[in-house]
Amino acid sequence: MTQNSDYKVLILTSDPDTIDQVTDIGSRHFENTTVLFWEMGNMSTKPVVLQQIEDTPYNLIVSYINGIILKHRHLDRAHFGAINIHPAPPEHGGAWGIWSQPVIDRAFRTHHGVTVHEMDEDIDHGPIYQVKRWEVGEDATIQSVVERSFGECMGAYEQVTKELGRSPSGTRCFNPIDEEWHPTNRNHSVVDVRQWFEALEPSHPAHDERVPFNHPHAIMSPPYFDDA
Repeated sequence: MTQNSDYKVLILTSDPDTIDQVTDIGSRHFENTTVLFWEMGNMSTKPVVLQQIEDTPYNLIVSYINGIILKHRHLDRAHFGAINIHPAPPEHGGAWGIWSQPVIDRAFRTHHGVTVHEMDEDIDHGPIYQVKRWEVGEDATIQSVVERSFGECMGAYEQVTKELGRSPSGTRCFNPIDEEWHPTNRNHSVVDVRQWFEALEPSHPAHDERVPFNHPHAIMSPPYFDDA
């Protein structure tokens, strides 16, 4: 086990099911860690989490399936870098429709993936360090894409924290690879996702799924599910 005592690590996540696992892995490799959770889309708790970030002493950020968008002042404090594990390939930045697209908009892409990258002020935009892709079958569900995506993200998180814990140079231990973010397939809205679903055959089983950010009737804002 390696524990780097030079780092004060801020770990951000919006996945409630893996908080304990994320915390345990972080503590294996870093002596000083703070894990902050934000429920994706819960605007009433967002100011509290933002204040917690302001109050936390940190010099390295690890963002794991995290919905908080960090500003320039936050990133400036991360002298050892800020790395994000994004639950989609570079062909889809942002949150809306990331898991549904390879199921319901297969003319655009039939694969999915996970991207590890340096964070900057733009959403899913910084230099890319790692990408893992896989083909999504025609019989796949949105939920099955989510489940594999989260599993692959956890594997990437374990690898990233292990490598960071061994290195004295923060995220500079990773080298950018020859990958680029898609210039337009990113930062979609519920309107875009609604149009994708409207183009589907009425019998398509994805109409019955309610995966947040990936169905127009499962939007992430109060009351969270707009067909409830």
